Amino acid sequence: NQAVLYSAHYDHLGIDPDAKGDGIYNGAVDNGTGCGVLLELARAFAQSAVRPPHAVYFSSVTAEEQGLLGSQYLGMHLPLPAGQVALDLNYDAILPVGVPRSVNLGGAERIDFWPTVQKVAKAFDLELEADPTPGAGHYYRSDHFSLARVGIPAFSIDQGDLFVGQTQEWGRKQGEDYVAHHYHQPSDEYQADWDFRGNAKLAQFGFVLGWLASDQPKTVEWLQGDEFEAARKASRAK
Repeated sequence: NQAVLYSAHYDHLGIDPDAKGDGIYNGAVDNGTGCGVLLELARAFAQSAVRPPHAVYFSSVTAEEQGLLGSQYLGMHLPLPAGQVALDLNYDAILPVGVPRSVNLGGAERIDFWPTVQKVAKAFDLELEADPTPGAGHYYRSDHFSLARVGIPAFSIDQGDLFVGQTQEWGRKQGEDYVAHHYHQPSDEYQADWDFRGNAKLAQFGFVLGWLASDQPKTVEWLQGDEFEAARKASRAK
């Protein structure tokens, strides 16, 4: 009863019939990158010479852009009881611009697995960045939230602003440029000069976190007093 779930959404906004020229919302970063990570994680677990301690599930959900509808359905129709899922790790838009030296794991500090997350981040030479805009409610705007609502400890693995060989300001500008010019736009499409080494690093990071979460002597829990603690207790009682 220590299964681990990896998730990512594969939908985007479709086609704009009124657009001039290319009106296809490709969603290459948001969230082709997350789906790519999901597929490689599945490949890594399947080809591992050592079998994972418990079951591992991979789910690409739809309708994230329409209000997390796919992950909400998943949370209501899980392949096993929510109380038997140790952790959900979600990937949503990993900008392929270099090798990250920091990550944003908003929500991970709310679960008792947090000390392990800190240790693994240090081993991967990843600084833990705080959410720069907590008032924006990012935790409640990605698919991990749907799993948290049914009690599963869950968070997304997002790159921070620090990249190997670059200043933090450079990293911040990469994210700002993407949001200003490509986020939810037809221009969010594959570019030949993208650097996917960072995506691979964050996939490896998530692989280790999932393996360790599955291998714990007891399943992961929300910290006492957290808003999702009651849902976790209810799921464990079923």
